[in-house]
Amino acid sequence: MRTTPQTVTLETEFSREARQPEFELSEVSDAPLLWGLTALLLFGPLAFGAVEPWSISILQAGAVLLFLYWCLRQYFARELTVHVNTLFLPAAAFAIVVVAQIALRTTVFQYGSVVEAMNYFCYAILMFLAAQVLRSERQLKLFAAALATFGFLMALFAIIQSLTSNGLIYWFRQPRFTSPIYGSYVNRNHYAGLMEMLMPFALVLSFSRHFNDALRLLLGFSAVVMGASIVLSGSRGGATAFLAELVFLALISFVIQKRSGGMLWGIPLFFFLLVGFLFWIDIGSFLHRWTSITEDLETGRPAIARDCLRMFWNRPFLGWGLGSFPTIYPQFRSFYTDYFINQAHNDFLQVLVETGIAGALSMLWFVVAIYKISLQRLRDSRSDIRQAVRLAALTGCTGILIHSIVDFNLHIPANAVLFYVLCIVAASPRRLHGN
Repeated sequence: MRTTPQTVTLETEFSREARQPEFELSEVSDAPLLWGLTALLLFGPLAFGAVEPWSISILQAGAVLLFLYWCLRQYFARELTVHVNTLFLPAAAFAIVVVAQIALRTTVFQYGSVVEAMNYFCYAILMFLAAQVLRSERQLKLFAAALATFGFLMALFAIIQSLTSNGLIYWFRQPRFTSPIYGSYVNRNHYAGLMEMLMPFALVLSFSRHFNDALRLLLGFSAVVMGASIVLSGSRGGATAFLAELVFLALISFVIQKRSGGMLWGIPLFFFLLVGFLFWIDIGSFLHRWTSITEDLETGRPAIARDCLRMFWNRPFLGWGLGSFPTIYPQFRSFYTDYFINQAHNDFLQVLVETGIAGALSMLWFVVAIYKISLQRLRDSRSDIRQAVRLAALTGCTGILIHSIVDFNLHIPANAVLFYVLCIVAASPRRLHGN
């Protein structure tokens, strides 16, 4: 005689109780999570990249509150429904490395490691919530539309501010450090990093058949404005990553998905419209930036990279400790400068220095998993909104990863949290809830 396992019995009882108060997990109860998550992602860029204590505190508190709402929703539904994303495993491996550094006191700057670990804990919460809520076609469509709209408005503001610049952010905020501002960011490179992740949503959705012609035309124009703002910001790494995104998008569309259609003429048309828009505004300042590249190559990022490798060989396994780079780097700096170098200007090398081989392998696992899963999903012959959003997310992740070779966008909380959420979207399951 077969008996029902206890866990199944409990699940049945919970399901029966859940129907009595007429509360069930649905898109209605998902709405606060969806819009709360989206609001936090958009708050960061508006708050100067969430690099100041007050802004990162709001980001962290918001993440915790959203997670508590998710827990309460599960409690009142009398059932625990957790959607697992494959990226959780490498993320957990990296977390173990960081916890080991702090617990074993191998980090040279305990306080800095704890503070940075709190940031990563915030990212992990929002990654988890993104995996729970961004699952139906409607949710993904709303999320993508919100990012595309925000990106256009931010790019439009950044261009107008640059043309009427008085050297202040929002025309009234004086940056704490002297640097070339752009948009709401103290550093133009970080603004470019934000646009690299937002622009693909407008561009890819403009080729989608899930919007009418007027909306697609508006989305295409929004992509042109966002792309132009990347170039006009003067970020050389941003411009290079942006061009790489266009090449990546074309390759995925033609080689992986084996579709021509709008992409066949759309990407070249987008490029020529972008060039025309840039010359109409003024591209001179951007071209001037490239004249100083020789000096930068002699004493800038390459020199820091060589120093980072020497730092790594001194502590190869667990590294110097998460968040310890600005503390330890002066001992290894091989050139003179008046500037305080607080980041390695290469996110990959900084992970290697701060977390050693253990952390670097976790990072490599994470990146490889993104592309392995996403490319498998994109081979699906179906052409729906999920595929478009997944392609846009993967393109944005590609751009920021390329840019991270010469900058530290992933150490800017607003950009980092958006990147990790886009990774979850890119590696989302093929079949989503509610379809």
